Amino acid sequence: MNFKNIYLIPIYFILIIFNLCSCGVDRWPEYANQTAKDQWIYDVMSEDYLWYYTLPNSNSVNFFQAPSTFLQSVMYRDEDNLYSKVDTFYSTPLPSYGFEYILEKSNSNDTAYYALVNYVLPDSPASEANLKRGDWIMTVNNKVITNANASTLLEPNGSLELAVGKYEVVPATEESSATWKVTESFTAELSAARSIVDNPVHYYTTLTTETGIKVGYLVYGEFLAGTSSNPNLYNDQLLEMSNEFHQQNVTHFILDLRYNTGGSFIDSHCLASIIAPTEALGGTFASLTYNNKNSNKDNVMTYSQSLINGGANLNIRQGFIITSSSTSASVAGSFLNCLSPLQRWALVGSNLSCWGMASQQYINHDLSWAFSPIVCYVSNSENETGQTGTFKPNLSISETKDLSTFLPFGNPKETILSAVIDLIDN
Repeated sequence: MNFKNIYLIPIYFILIIFNLCSCGVDRWPEYANQTAKDQWIYDVMSEDYLWYYTLPNSNSVNFFQAPSTFLQSVMYRDEDNLYSKVDTFYSTPLPSYGFEYILEKSNSNDTAYYALVNYVLPDSPASEANLKRGDWIMTVNNKVITNANASTLLEPNGSLELAVGKYEVVPATEESSATWKVTESFTAELSAARSIVDNPVHYYTTLTTETGIKVGYLVYGEFLAGTSSNPNLYNDQLLEMSNEFHQQNVTHFILDLRYNTGGSFIDSHCLASIIAPTEALGGTFASLTYNNKNSNKDNVMTYSQSLINGGANLNIRQGFIITSSSTSASVAGSFLNCLSPLQRWALVGSNLSCWGMASQQYINHDLSWAFSPIVCYVSNSENETGQTGTFKPNLSISETKDLSTFLPFGNPKETILSAVIDLIDN
């Protein structure tokens, strides 16, 4: 036996203790600060995550990773296909000019692009400068837009000067085929970017088809009931809309979700009750099933008359949901799945996947992070979640199919809206 090695063991222990307590410095607060975000995510998941039982033991988890990396390392990949999200939380929206755009290559310049405006926020620098959906931005501060500089030219910062044009079709001649061009129409002066709240009830109007059918049209940006200071703000606006549509004898409904960013499935309850057929009131809209730690939260959501007091049930005979590649499937897919047993809804635009699950947002104000884990299954009145399924559109169409009819929301000649109106009349 080597007695020398035996005698060295107590010395090693003394050195380890000395290093941990050296100079009386307590390092645990430093480590706690580095691991706080991941530890918070883990603690929430341990209680409310739908598949909490799949979490690895905390002793085997690396809490020193970036939050998004940490979440991916512990989530249940078999069913949570990166649906759970974590992100920095901002108490107010980041500065913006208040418009979104898509790049379209100029057909007269190999390197130049135009920014086609597709979404403008009310009460924003863009709307104040009279910028509208369907406008073409040709230059920014007298600089031509390229694929390389677009993000920096339009990055939220100081004021902008935009050369705004309109799309024109150039007829074919004997020498050349038909083409198109963008002709400058006005200069837009945008003030500096600022924080803007995007109202999810973006736009609504009543349309009358050629055959006299009254159609309610709603552009809905997010399934959101209200704000922290006014929890029913946006639902109240939906109720106002329902009263207007009811007075105008609306029988058909178009729900435009092309730019819908998701939101909360529970917050879809009010809209569902507004557009449901009257005979469905009191019946099941959706069932929510949580993990066994939270089975007390299991809930059956009905098409509720009491939820729309102050508004009106529209008794919609036929409804259409418009989607695009920009539509978030997080709520929209389950919403359509829960409406589908009514057999009154058609999909127009693009494929729409169905999660069959719902997330819940948790906010840690001290850490300035928001975490939205999947917390429950969502099934319709026929007990179908539609999980991992995809809705195929009854009519597949892109809003950029014809750039000459890329027009503001509510314009009956706008590419997709025009197609839906034709479906209603025919």
